Amino acid sequence: MSNKPNTKKRGTAHDRKPQVSKQWWQSPILWVVGLVVVAGAAAIAVSVSAGDDADISVETAFVEALGEPLPAYGTPDSAIGLEVPLVKAQTLEGERIQFDADGIARLYGFFAHWCPHCQADLPATAKWLEANPLPAGVEMVAVSTSVDQTADNYPPSEWFAREGWSATVLLDSEESKLGSAFGLTSFPYWVAVDGDGLVVARASGVLGDAELEALVAQLSPA
Repeated sequence: MSNKPNTKKRGTAHDRKPQVSKQWWQSPILWVVGLVVVAGAAAIAVSVSAGDDADISVETAFVEALGEPLPAYGTPDSAIGLEVPLVKAQTLEGERIQFDADGIARLYGFFAHWCPHCQADLPATAKWLEANPLPAGVEMVAVSTSVDQTADNYPPSEWFAREGWSATVLLDSEESKLGSAFGLTSFPYWVAVDGDGLVVARASGVLGDAELEALVAQLSPA
């Protein structure tokens, strides 16, 4: 303890200002600390929110395939004449749709973005489709399946857009439920289904123009 005398003049009771006890919300320092904490929490919340969104893949979606799945593709093809499962799926644009025996014949093409054969077949088919309008009552549907965000050519949505694909694109589930329901064994894979929902033909591998025309011809109303 210092032994120096206190030489500071003491004021009188009238000279001294009354000491007012400040509440915590009146402290500028605490306000600054509080704002920093709030800003930090908001930044964390935004970061967590962005992370959550990043984890939700827009390249796959919930799929329902009601009914018996088709047998695995092989030759001779035991699926000819069988009814395909009723399909409930989502398009690239986020629309939920249902495909059943509605009188519309459909040619389904299953593509995996990382498959080199699919990477060759998709742009060729897109060009063919642009130059050859489909007959009335016939649709072409691409299925983006077996999605792997660690593999080549991801994301598939950009791939379809880049190649100028103009027809409907369905998103398969993470487990490739649509592919399994249609008997997929390799890529690319094709399933021709008539207006009654029955399998007319199936094919695997890259199709040329003549093969595409033959499949469409089998679907065309007589």
